[in-house]
Amino acid sequence: MPWPAAGAAALYLEGAGAAGTSGGQSPTPMASTAKMMTALVVLEDHSLSLGQPGPVITVTKADVATFVAERNQNESVLPVAAGEQLSEYQLLQGLLLPSASNYADLLAKWDLGDVSTFVNHMNTRAAALGLSASHYADVSGFSPLSVSSPSDLVTLARTAMQQPVFAQIVAQPQATLPVAGLVHNLDTLLGQGGVVGIKTGYTDQAGGCFVLAADLTVDGASARIYGAVMGQPNALVGAFSATSTLLRAVSPALHLRSVVGRNDVIARYLTAWGEGGAIVAEQSIAWVLLDGTSVTRRVTLDDLPPTLPAGSRVGTLFIEAGSHRAEVSLVTATVINGPDAGWRLTRGF
Repeated sequence: MPWPAAGAAALYLEGAGAAGTSGGQSPTPMASTAKMMTALVVLEDHSLSLGQPGPVITVTKADVATFVAERNQNESVLPVAAGEQLSEYQLLQGLLLPSASNYADLLAKWDLGDVSTFVNHMNTRAAALGLSASHYADVSGFSPLSVSSPSDLVTLARTAMQQPVFAQIVAQPQATLPVAGLVHNLDTLLGQGGVVGIKTGYTDQAGGCFVLAADLTVDGASARIYGAVMGQPNALVGAFSATSTLLRAVSPALHLRSVVGRNDVIARYLTAWGEGGAIVAEQSIAWVLLDGTSVTRRVTLDDLPPTLPAGSRVGTLFIEAGSHRAEVSLVTATVINGPDAGWRLTRGF
């Protein structure tokens, strides 16, 4: 894989597992990719169904002051006005598309009353997800103390994309908000090479960061790729370039592989009276796999009775490849008739 020369990266093939990493996976500043966790926590605390705007939050003078302060620090923000009303859905759009840090603060205070309590909740959720390299010092990722790794960001992205509203928003190229007006998704790769989201990030300390999900068609089957690049030079341009290079390289290395076919012969038997036959797989299994992925197979077989109809289950084939798992029933291909009268008479019942 043409991994980026600087920073770190990770790729993950849904179903098959990790497709590789580079640059180590030690904690580094994550910039606005932290907002994926902000959105996830809000949606888990205040679930939204598709088509629902959710509760309405009124912007206060303190929220306007936060906007001004963060704008003066050169954070990514959207203008707000005292008395403005924004729905939960609109706040999530502003958070995830143009990456408004002040919208992150608005959501945190609305959810749990204050930002510090919300940050603690973010860290608790990260621990529950097993994100051992991740720590949140703020809700926006502007702080260099908000750190993560590409592998952790991929795990977070996979979890967040299970929220239909999250997945819908990050796939939007733009949105219209009451005071901010028309805002655009900072993800310029959206819609290219199967990319369906999800989050950008950049600060001087973090470099260019990008977490993506892409839907690919591989030999007629659908496959979801997740990836993350961190610490890329040349800001987001560098992050997008590194991501595009990885996507172009991984696609030709993916293939739909038949790991077992229906009626494949898995075992054979021969009875004491000379009756033999095949034990076959009852179903076919095919997975999209990265070239070189190891496939392991293990068989368990039952003792055979003297007679048995064709198609009787007599064992199990266990198959693993990456994080793919399958259990396939093994059945007799033909009837087992049992010993004839002559064999019984000469050898006893």
